Amino acid sequence: MIAAGGIGDGRAVAAVLALGAQAAWMGTRFVVADESYAHPEYRDRVLAADETDAVWSRDVFDNSWPDAGVRTLDNSTLRRWRAAGSPGHGDRPGEGEVVGHRPNGDPIVRYDTAPPTSDASGDLEAMANYAGQSAGVIRKRQPAAEIVREVADEAERVLRALGR
Repeated sequence: MIAAGGIGDGRAVAAVLALGAQAAWMGTRFVVADESYAHPEYRDRVLAADETDAVWSRDVFDNSWPDAGVRTLDNSTLRRWRAAGSPGHGDRPGEGEVVGHRPNGDPIVRYDTAPPTSDASGDLEAMANYAGQSAGVIRKRQPAAEIVREVADEAERVLRALGR
């Protein structure tokens, strides 16, 4: 079994391993990795977030992924959508508005599934800034190898302290 969701540090990895998982899956922690293709502003939002800034929604960032629930950092698109009563596809406020562009000039529209990549431009905050509740424990940018090493070392220390 692979545990996922809310895992961003060695303590969380140790917890899921102690509960019987064979592995842990981390996503948000690697958004801020040096090798990540995420836009620096998106990374900064993840670094500044706490666990309550990551909200779950359905029928929002779904232009090419209908009915999928996602967890993103709360933003202006979500606030407008909730203020309008959380309407479905076709009735969402600002639906189809261009909020940014890809480097080739293609538009990124409000409610698109595209996250802000390093080469995107525009209102990056209004895009799908995917992040989980583990954002609350992420406070620095690092190379991916350093993240893995740090998390593994912390998990090992915690498991040893638990006698495992």
